[in-house]
Amino acid sequence: MILFTRPLEPNQRERILSVAPQAGLVEEKDLLADDTLIQRIEICYPRLPDELWDKATSLRWLQSNWTGVEALLAVPAVLRHPAVITNVHVQPQSIAEHLWGMTLSLTRNLNASRRLQENGVWDNKTATSGLSTLADRWLCIAGFGAIGARCATVGRALGMRIIGISRNGRPHPLADEIVGPEKRIQAFSRARVIMMLLPDTRETRGFVGTRELDAMDGAFLLNAGRGSAIDTDALMAALKDGRVRAAGLDVTDPEPLPAGHPLWSMPNVFITPHYSGMHPGYDEEAFEVFFANLQRWVRGQPLQGIVDRTLGY
Repeated sequence: MILFTRPLEPNQRERILSVAPQAGLVEEKDLLADDTLIQRIEICYPRLPDELWDKATSLRWLQSNWTGVEALLAVPAVLRHPAVITNVHVQPQSIAEHLWGMTLSLTRNLNASRRLQENGVWDNKTATSGLSTLADRWLCIAGFGAIGARCATVGRALGMRIIGISRNGRPHPLADEIVGPEKRIQAFSRARVIMMLLPDTRETRGFVGTRELDAMDGAFLLNAGRGSAIDTDALMAALKDGRVRAAGLDVTDPEPLPAGHPLWSMPNVFITPHYSGMHPGYDEEAFEVFFANLQRWVRGQPLQGIVDRTLGY
């Protein structure tokens, strides 16, 4: 049996039955009518309520419709459960566009010019103060996966050189250099733009603290991974004294960012409410990942996007 905790379109239901004709398709509301039904569920998409994991004794595979699954892995019943968890990677293009939109807004003072426009002020001096160009500068990308590779492609088109930081440190054709996390301070010290794309794991929490910020020397810092990767208090201090020229944050710590938090009012900070991965067609693309994996499941082939619970992604 397959449990769907989001509505299925008629054509999606038909496609599922075309590859798994014997499967019983169950919706979340069906569980209310039969409290033993959860014990017979083998597959779930895209989430299983926390309180049902211990009861889902037959569950063998959960397909998430998100990339980050740290909230899921924080549930003790999930950690105890033997089911395979898979995630999706349908955000590289939108996150790259989002990060580069923020980057160009900051380096070209577009956000400052927008504020001038809102006040009806023509002030060339303010608008051009501290402009920055990117060609021949270094772009550092911390977390050089599919999203990082897409960001690197845009950076190359702008004439930048690319240094990536990845856990394995293996070379990548889109990067001039790839280094391991232990060399992040040296990588940060060379970069004009730094893009953070790290998940929330034990190894990445506090990845950027005072020592790392000291090395940035006026760089532009962008974060679309998880807010926990950057020490917020240390970042605010670095923004005030110029060690970080400006920051573009799609994620924060804490998140949501509380009303009245100092980051809101800092003129060199651009904040968006954690939506860089969203785009038209997201749900359809995530379903296609599930459907492709379902076909592999039926054929007895390995699933794609399996989450390593030890690593947290």
